[in-house]
Amino acid sequence: MNYKHNREEVVLKGVDLFWNRGFHNLGVDQICKDTGMTKGAFYNAFKSKEQFLLTTLKAYGDLIVTHLENQLNTTKGTAFNKLTVLYKEMLTAQKDVNYKGCLVNNMMSELGALNISVAEIASSQFERFLDVLQPIVYQAQKDGDFDRSIDSKVLSEIIHTTFFGFLTRAKNTKVSMDKHMTLFLKTLNTRDYEIN
Repeated sequence: MNYKHNREEVVLKGVDLFWNRGFHNLGVDQICKDTGMTKGAFYNAFKSKEQFLLTTLKAYGDLIVTHLENQLNTTKGTAFNKLTVLYKEMLTAQKDVNYKGCLVNNMMSELGALNISVAEIASSQFERFLDVLQPIVYQAQKDGDFDRSIDSKVLSEIIHTTFFGFLTRAKNTKVSMDKHMTLFLKTLNTRDYEIN
């Protein structure tokens, strides 16, 4: 296999492998089998399974940032509505991916306390997600839908961390949890809205 020519394809396959199997349940032999790489090519390109995971986490982060931006930019209505629709969409989509959660969240849970490199890259991807969400949260505060006394970055982190919790719960129960997330957002709302 020509590694350089297919690097993006190999990394995206790695995203899928780690997302479906986790880190500990995936060996280099399986990675090589599924990507078509020889072990020599794999170690030459990525040095280790851990380095490959770090590369895939960054690629996954890129995909999620693009998805968040696209969803928030195309959804109509207030900033609060955009957030509600975004989280509902992401949680209901879990059924279509067999409730496998979020790769960043999964790796935070599986390795975050055990591996500083994974913890750092997972945390940096989470921060990237917050950077996309924060302007919308801030706008919702300006609109009067969220409390303005809370720092918008802190509020974004509270909201997205709660979403990660619901993702973990959905992964375990095979229930989308979208209604729970909508209810959570409604409890943060300073107005009395009817939410679908």
